[in-house]
Amino acid sequence: MSLPLRSRSRRVRVTAAVPVVLLAAALAAPVSPAAAATPTVSLTPVVTGNLFSEGDAPRIGYDTDASELSWRVSDPTGAVVAEGDEVADGTLDLPTTALGWYRLVVSVDGGAASAETSFAVLPDRDAADSATGRFGAATHYGQSWSTDSLPTLATGGFAQLRDEVYWSEVETQKGVYDWARPRAEFLDAARDAGVRPLLLAGYGNPLYDGGDGPVSDEAVSAYAAYAAAMATEFGDQASGIELWNEWDLGLGGNTHTSPEDYVNLLAAASPAVKNAAPGLPVIGPAVANLNTDWLEQTFRLGALQYVDGVVLHPYSYPVSADALDDTLTRVDALVREYNGGVSKPLWITEHGWPTGTNARAVSEREQAANIARSAVISAAHDAARYYVYDLVSDGTDPAETEQNFGLLRAADDARGAYTPKPAFVAYSTAAAQLAGATPAGRDDTVDGVRQFLFDTPDGPLRVLWSDAPQTVRLSGDTALAVTDAYGRTDTLDASGGDVFVSVDADPLFVRGPVTGTAATETALRLDAGVVGVDVAGQWSVAGRSDGASTSWRLTLPDGRSFTQATAGSETTTTAVTAPAPRETGTYETVAHVYEGDRAAGVLRASTDIAEPVTLSGTQAISADGVDVLRLRLANASPRDLPLEGLSYTLAGTSAQADVPTTLPASDAVTVDLPLPDLTERQTFSAEAMVDGTTVRAEGAVAPLVIDDAFGAAKRSITVDGALDDLGDLTPATFEAEGTTTPPTSDDQSARAWITWDDDALSVSVDVVDDVHDQPATGANIWQGDSVQFTVAGGAPGAATAWHEFGMALTSEGPQLYRWLSVGEGAGTVPGAQVAVSRDEDTHHTVYEVSVPWSALAGVDRDASLLSSAIIVNEADGDGRDGYLAWGGGIAAEKDSAQFHPVRLLAAPDPEPGEGGGTQGDGGTAPVEPTPAPAVGSTAAPDASGALARTGTPSVAGLLLPAVAALALGAGAVLLRRRTARR
Repeated sequence: MSLPLRSRSRRVRVTAAVPVVLLAAALAAPVSPAAAATPTVSLTPVVTGNLFSEGDAPRIGYDTDASELSWRVSDPTGAVVAEGDEVADGTLDLPTTALGWYRLVVSVDGGAASAETSFAVLPDRDAADSATGRFGAATHYGQSWSTDSLPTLATGGFAQLRDEVYWSEVETQKGVYDWARPRAEFLDAARDAGVRPLLLAGYGNPLYDGGDGPVSDEAVSAYAAYAAAMATEFGDQASGIELWNEWDLGLGGNTHTSPEDYVNLLAAASPAVKNAAPGLPVIGPAVANLNTDWLEQTFRLGALQYVDGVVLHPYSYPVSADALDDTLTRVDALVREYNGGVSKPLWITEHGWPTGTNARAVSEREQAANIARSAVISAAHDAARYYVYDLVSDGTDPAETEQNFGLLRAADDARGAYTPKPAFVAYSTAAAQLAGATPAGRDDTVDGVRQFLFDTPDGPLRVLWSDAPQTVRLSGDTALAVTDAYGRTDTLDASGGDVFVSVDADPLFVRGPVTGTAATETALRLDAGVVGVDVAGQWSVAGRSDGASTSWRLTLPDGRSFTQATAGSETTTTAVTAPAPRETGTYETVAHVYEGDRAAGVLRASTDIAEPVTLSGTQAISADGVDVLRLRLANASPRDLPLEGLSYTLAGTSAQADVPTTLPASDAVTVDLPLPDLTERQTFSAEAMVDGTTVRAEGAVAPLVIDDAFGAAKRSITVDGALDDLGDLTPATFEAEGTTTPPTSDDQSARAWITWDDDALSVSVDVVDDVHDQPATGANIWQGDSVQFTVAGGAPGAATAWHEFGMALTSEGPQLYRWLSVGEGAGTVPGAQVAVSRDEDTHHTVYEVSVPWSALAGVDRDASLLSSAIIVNEADGDGRDGYLAWGGGIAAEKDSAQFHPVRLLAAPDPEPGEGGGTQGDGGTAPVEPTPAPAVGSTAAPDASGALARTGTPSVAGLLLPAVAALALGAGAVLLRRRTARR
């Protein structure tokens, strides 16, 4: 329903897109003694979840004791799209009516108090249009969720849910079923909202087998009767019956996890359901762990004859959604192998990514991109259903993954009950674009760009994305509608020439006939910047494919415009500037390109923004071999600034550091503070007064015995698959974990070395393995023979976020993959080099990798200290069979406290006529600081073709520590929702 704008005294500014990111809590102003008198402000949804229909004026309630209120609306990129001030009256009507996801921040008393929420503007949708489609969401209304959020399924355009109807609740007397409770909990509300349920038949019932998984004849027959009674009761409403959930993991108190017991239950329940409701799909086996042969064993036992669809929960977080593509291909092949070459529909009834601060969580933008990608991939495989796990987050603790899977925020979230994360809108957009879509193939013509093709009722659809940003040229004869992940559509005119679009991690939907695609040098790039200063950049445009001379115009959202001309097919470049960012973080902008009046392209660019002055802290080993807290105050501005003091607090003790009175321009001041003998992890905070402004930092230090640290020699290695001469260095040695076959010197033994130079950190591993088996690629390489290693800043246990990498020799050649990172997504690693070689005669596999420091945010090379662990995964053809471990915290659980301390040793002075160096004894000279990491190095040639390079190097500088500090701002307790996958 449309809500009218209220008349009031107000000032509104619908602004150009000036990027803005909320300041980290560590940068908030200190609380003054008069804080109790400061006005307060809070926000309250007027409409459930702040979900508005296109054309309606978004209205949000607030409560404040201030007389005036300031507000600001920004889009997913952080660009401010509207802002204003008004006399406070308790209701805020916003002028933002374009489709999309938005963040609203309000403040009073000049920013002394503030609050934020999110809202979405969505197309009007009829629940009936999506209630029989492909997309839905998992819910827990059967676990007493409030049904207040249930209508949002229809609002989002995926009016299907998957929920439990508990056996123990409907059959409390043998053979008697009472459906009143599930009806009251959610099924009546679902019918009223037009939302179609997939019903889960589970779990144990204390009337049978003591509430355990049903295995006795009586219990199995009783379960079958309950499932059949459910089908009778709700067959006209439900989209299907799912027989149990994750039997392989023992969910619902089930201790009988064998495939034989499950298939026995399936053989009884499926025919009973079919007799009760012949047209109702019966699906199973709801397998959780796809990294064992449990699913295949059920197929061998005949499970496929009892199901209309195969259920899987292919979680891969924090790995990107691209892993789903391989998983669905693999499962379909397995189905066809045991089903006479015929596929069965795949039902993905749980799949998602948690947000938050946990090491396995992702950012909200990453969650949005991955869920939208997954919708596309499931449609490309023609999956029968795809249910996101889950609709609403189950809590508000950012460190708990289980509490943060939701598309919507929890009912008690400070930002408002059921308010949307970006993923809600991205999933809604994907569901709308893919409505009625049938797969029509793929296009692999542009390296690194995934392109999925569909036929839809509205014509051909092409969906593109890429892990590394690049620009794609599209050819066509008519207009092409280009829709981003959040529903914004631009129409490009391909009738007068090619058009081009920036492609990044977010799916881009192109509707209309595309006759060809190609990579292009046309691009918009932005340099790293600081708050308050225009961002410099470069705009490159490739000449027309027909060589005709022409002029181009690029416009930014704030109205500034740049022009250049091309003649022939040459590429020209001109300098551009984007509006000064207001706050730190990722700065993004969207630009439109015109050839005359012809809309010819949409370009996107992003960069990192830091404060002009930043303060960071890290645990380090000083030049004289002392464990210290190193505080670094950096000035990225072009002028000297007065420095009025630097104070710090560690373990409850506060003190002042001795610093100069001036902070030089484009330079830094570093202070080393000796640490006491720590017995446990301790947090610290620090603040400095620079030019009248307070800057702050916080972090943690952990116990460190320097003499026990592993020595990493300063030595460059040649990444070519041939082990360098490291004989003078002491290697890391390994212990076997979880292997069924005891390791010997001829099988399952390994040595590893960590080395470094000014450009990169390197890991070399020599593995003896009688059988090399690596069936996977990309995110799944851990399932076969491979090496995984971690890199974290500081001593073991200090870091709450770190990097986890894997390298393997795959069917596609050597690969390096990053699962965990600091401020980056999972995937390939910019500027890294990897080589893996295998000698079948000697059974040696050599792994070499070089990761540039610029790709290791949160790790300070000049601190001479990091922490790490390494595992060597073992596989001989039946999946991973344990691993060799140097340190822990990788496979069994994610825990940086189990890493080893690593000391970066400086190269000793060479003897006359000699070069190189040795590992040393921990008393070597300090690492000499340099102002910035090197940009990268040229990949070494390799005649065997075993050399791979991933991505392109990034440029850092004085801004890099600041960006890393922001990325590390929030801590996490490392807990996982599900069993370890790697």
